[in-house]
Amino acid sequence: VQKIDRLARSLLIQGLPNDIYSLIDSNKTGKELWDALARHMLGSEYGEQDRKAAVLYEYETFKATEGELLLDTYIRYLQVINDLNKLCNKDEAEQELNGHQH
Repeated sequence: VQKIDRLARSLLIQGLPNDIYSLIDSNKTGKELWDALARHMLGSEYGEQDRKAAVLYEYETFKATEGELLLDTYIRYLQVINDLNKLCNKDEAEQELNGHQH
């Protein structure tokens, strides 16, 4: 499984421009890289409300994955929070976060 994941991650990276890769390079697995890329690309396909809903859903359903280091979980969590902050103004983001405490 790790070998397949490394191959998938490698293939994804090879197809990305440097500016896109630099935004999502902290993702360790192919799946995480793919998910981050999908989040990033949502902006070009969907309306703002759809992007907000997708990021909010990701926040609401966020959980650590089995065997994941706490630091990696924290970094993924910060990425979700950053995505939410980018889509909302500061006050709106705080309202969303306060209304959906885990």
